[in-house]
Amino acid sequence: MKKLSVLVTSAALAAISFGIQGAASAAPSSPSDWPTGCTYSLDRRNGAKAKCSNSHGGHYKATVFCSRWDTGDLINLDAPVWRNSGWSYVFCPPQTTYHSAGIVTKAS
Repeated sequence: MKKLSVLVTSAALAAISFGIQGAASAAPSSPSDWPTGCTYSLDRRNGAKAKCSNSHGGHYKATVFCSRWDTGDLINLDAPVWRNSGWSYVFCPPQTTYHSAGIVTKAS
């Protein structure tokens, strides 16, 4: 009986020391959670705009690739706010030139 008591006490201490992890509770997203009917384009010669006609509970934002004047390297900027309706805008910073536009989407 003494061995069983030591074993149970050891297991309890291990659970307290290392923590007991529960199962993940987040459900995987389904295709219906993602925005649809999305479009994006150049906006005002130096930025991008993006819009989705149906958010389905998901979100989206515009992204733009800009070319640096000094090195020609591309930089990528995303709009700061996730949207679920309306237009999303983002613009190239000073001393860069618009290269291409895009859209970033997520379910939630």
